[in-house]
Amino acid sequence: MQKPPPIQWLPVFEAAARLLNFKEASEELCVSPSAVSQQIKILEEYLGVSLFDRSTRKLRLTDAGQFYYQYVEKIIKTHVNGYRHFERKYRHPTLQLNAPIFAAQELLIPNYPYFSQYSPGIDLRITTGNKIIDFESEPIDAALRFGTGNWPGLDCRFIIDVEPRLICSPQYLQQHALNPDCLLTQEDLEQHTLLSVFEDLSDWQDLLTHVEPSKKIVCDSYLSVIRATEEGLGLGIGLKPVVNHLVDNQRLVFLNTNPMSTDYSYWLVAPHNRANPDQINALYKWLKSLFDTL
Repeated sequence: MQKPPPIQWLPVFEAAARLLNFKEASEELCVSPSAVSQQIKILEEYLGVSLFDRSTRKLRLTDAGQFYYQYVEKIIKTHVNGYRHFERKYRHPTLQLNAPIFAAQELLIPNYPYFSQYSPGIDLRITTGNKIIDFESEPIDAALRFGTGNWPGLDCRFIIDVEPRLICSPQYLQQHALNPDCLLTQEDLEQHTLLSVFEDLSDWQDLLTHVEPSKKIVCDSYLSVIRATEEGLGLGIGLKPVVNHLVDNQRLVFLNTNPMSTDYSYWLVAPHNRANPDQINALYKWLKSLFDTL
């Protein structure tokens, strides 16, 4: 059985297969187009098959090329991600945290300087997003997640429970003559504009059995729901205690409704054995202290 081709040949094939352009691959690899073409030809001769179809103006992978690329791509991605983790751990100690946009802007970033008290010398970098990130393909060490805590293969640490509460702005309260102490019924709520991140208003199901509001506004994130509520565009659902400071600062008002509940909580999640355990412990203590003071 023939040995696999030298591993140093693979970056050229990966770049050419990904870009489907020898010239662009050469620019990315800082070599000449002819060098890329020659390297691909050597690899094809070694494998005994054509990896690229050059019969048309647009370069295409052959079936063999597509098959081989799916494995080579994983090898290169593993190498790149591994080096990034190595660099952050040993050359420039950093900790990459992904967090929901609202939590990051309202809580984490304003308290960013205090992280150094828990882990001196570590550069904490916060990225935001509302989608669950893929630790296999992203150079992220840990994430603050909102969910049930059931993420297989990850170290999941409970941060805090939340209580859904109906909210509006003080201006909306005044304009619609609402009394925050009076219980709002389903009939009352359906006369208002409801704000949600879900087209089907599924987050309102605890309050409204059959959701038929006079109007709804669907937002792209929880942060957008809160901002739209602050602007007086309608009624929203706030997560207590995360929105407590907005109520304390009179930017939002809690309204009285039947109790709502959720199985979701905030959690710190991290892949096992990726980041230094002491750094993850420090990150957890910092996050827990922030949420506990809400």
